[in-house]
Amino acid sequence: MISKQHFISLSSFVLIVFFLLSGGIPVANAQANDEKETKVEANAVREEIQRYMGYEPLLPRYLTLPYDATTNTNVQSPYVDIGYLFMALIPILFLFGFRNRPWYGIACMILLLALLYISIGNGKIYIGGKFITTVQFANTVDNAANTFPSSIIKPIYKAVSNSYQGVNKFFKNESGNADAFTYPILFALFILMIFLIKQRDFLRSNTKLILILFISFFTFMWMLLTAGIIWYGYPMIALSILLVVSSLAPKKYKTDGKEDYPIWVVRSKRIFGLISIGIFIMLSMVYRMSNYKYNNSDQMATAIFDLGEMKYQSGRQNKTQVLNGFFQGGFNEAIQKINQEEESLIYRVGTVLPYFVRKNDKRVFMDNQLQNFERLRLHFKDKNTLIEVLKAAGYKYIFVDLMTYTVDQTPEKTLENKYKEFMRVLYQNPKVTLLATNRRINTSKDPQKPKPGYGVFGAPLPNYHGNYAIFELLE
Repeated sequence: MISKQHFISLSSFVLIVFFLLSGGIPVANAQANDEKETKVEANAVREEIQRYMGYEPLLPRYLTLPYDATTNTNVQSPYVDIGYLFMALIPILFLFGFRNRPWYGIACMILLLALLYISIGNGKIYIGGKFITTVQFANTVDNAANTFPSSIIKPIYKAVSNSYQGVNKFFKNESGNADAFTYPILFALFILMIFLIKQRDFLRSNTKLILILFISFFTFMWMLLTAGIIWYGYPMIALSILLVVSSLAPKKYKTDGKEDYPIWVVRSKRIFGLISIGIFIMLSMVYRMSNYKYNNSDQMATAIFDLGEMKYQSGRQNKTQVLNGFFQGGFNEAIQKINQEEESLIYRVGTVLPYFVRKNDKRVFMDNQLQNFERLRLHFKDKNTLIEVLKAAGYKYIFVDLMTYTVDQTPEKTLENKYKEFMRVLYQNPKVTLLATNRRINTSKDPQKPKPGYGVFGAPLPNYHGNYAIFELLE
């Protein structure tokens, strides 16, 4: 057993570390408000990093991280989907082990239900082909067909939506982005979590107690410092699964000649744990192999392997033919031209295209959030002058991801506005020419006789929005 003195020392050390870490946060925020240049840099961080965490008031932003990471509330993509196991481990960690201290178990249940309530009230719902916030759900008409699960879930969301209005207003008014309100509460919750863990009945093993304390410490660090980016928290998920597996067959400790764990409890825990982990592994494999999303067709769900890759691996198509299938609209010709001159620089806004550029480690400058462009635009108002500045710096080509604006989750749509300004600089600029794009637009001036053609500026044809464009800066 860890002695009381050691436990107090460990808790004190943890508190000192976190107060030291948090001490720099208000200072950083103050400095960001002082200088305009720093504010531009902060916008780029806010657009890219904070979208994983959300843009709600600071306190619920932290409290809802386990729910958001599990349900992909803020960012929806296969690379952030970790399944249900992470959120399932939280009640398992706190609801068991209070057989001789029932009031602690009740306190844990109340805290977990409050956390779930805030998470649902602060989350989003996919309805009518788009995401809406839970607080908007009460005033939204849902015309979707009722199913058995929806008949259970809808009343819950309606009740949360109606009752959370006042809570949401409180968080906006009292919490906002105030560090002084949020971080003391987070530290207090962390101390309470450590205290409740220490009160559990079955923590007779020093190894298991140390493992649980480390997982708790790591989880708190992940919540506090990583903005909810899930891959920084992989160790805590792996260790949590290890902890569950190690608990499936606990030792039968004896007290006064009686077994603490009857055989039916041991077998039930083992069966339940193995079934849960098995379902998690099976669902993960199905999800990974099917590439299925809510907005894809049924045919997409059956595409285990990419057709282009199979044709290349089987020798039915060469590299050029496969790339023409992936990137239509003159991509191969543009890349060949770019690779003929290995000294010219490339200005990159998103896209994976620099992968095909020779010496891309030296030639490509990445500006995915258009942070550097925004500085230039504020200094050089004329778009022709701005292009001349890029040319003077050695840039000859521009790679643009035409879907850049879609990753913008900020309430102010700052990235979307910067993307529009960037495209405005390229639009009808005599110093810029289009080399390649897979976007198709109507190039006909006669509305009665549409003529599809490759182009960037114009209304994209249905299903031909495209995702890349390559421009050349002319002499």
